[in-house]
Amino acid sequence: MEYTTRNKGPHKIYELVGSLDIYSASKMKKEINAVIDEEEIDSLVLDMAKVTHMDSSGIALIANLQKKMKSSGSKFALLNVTNDIMAVLRLSSLDNFFTIFSSEADLG
Repeated sequence: MEYTTRNKGPHKIYELVGSLDIYSASKMKKEINAVIDEEEIDSLVLDMAKVTHMDSSGIALIANLQKKMKSSGSKFALLNVTNDIMAVLRLSSLDNFFTIFSSEADLG
């Protein structure tokens, strides 16, 4: 899993590339949590357009990030979720649990 970050207005956007799975989720969690703890982030957005695979570890990561952001009064969203990743979320009954945007323009 690789990623780049950028800011767009109040949003800190992580553009993820590759598999979000047991092999990458722990490292991603540490890195993103470190940024959340150091910076005041109003809105954290994970751009999933280039995520090729996600397993239960990836689901746990995004669920934990959402919980952490909401507990601090901040927003969390997924962006550009592919059909394959959306199928994983649907199978887990989590497609309505997350705020999901289909385009960056929808972020506001």
